[in-house]
Amino acid sequence: MRLIADIFLFAIVAIGLGIGSAYFGVNHADHLDIFRIGPWSAWPDAAGPDVNPYSKADQARRVSLKLASGEGIAFIATTDDEGTPLDGACQYRIVGGELPSRIWTLTLTTDKGELIDNPSRRYSLQSQNISRVGGNRFEVVTGPDVMGGDWLKSAADVPFRLILRLYETPHTSGGGYSEINLPSIAWMSCQ
Repeated sequence: MRLIADIFLFAIVAIGLGIGSAYFGVNHADHLDIFRIGPWSAWPDAAGPDVNPYSKADQARRVSLKLASGEGIAFIATTDDEGTPLDGACQYRIVGGELPSRIWTLTLTTDKGELIDNPSRRYSLQSQNISRVGGNRFEVVTGPDVMGGDWLKSAADVPFRLILRLYETPHTSGGGYSEINLPSIAWMSCQ
């Protein structure tokens, strides 16, 4: 009788560990093979023929479609340059220069990936319609209050993230991510 109880207990523990590790792997697949440049992180192998099965399962569960190699790469920032989490009640200045891509976009979303409703109906900026300061340099400001210029709205009570997508960049097929000079994210003030 003791042997049967031990086998039953072992089976329950084994099943629990198997399901638990698969659940953890699928829900944290975006942390595998992550690449960081300052506050920005990217997942270069998120799509394509060599994607690991946990990443495929994670994308299917989230109903998300990642850029495949050759199409581009997405960098996500959830902190400023100092490592402080981005707060929707604060204003941040994003300053950058020429990026190695045919076109790029900068989008502000909630930490769950949802767009934030705003009166300007501007949810992202792109390289072709952004103002330039001193040549190829650009400045974008985020904050909960409406501002002029290149501005993206955040919500005062919602943490957010910035997504910088580089399309048709030579770095997606040849690597060299550390050579990319990504924009800085500097805290300005809070409400």
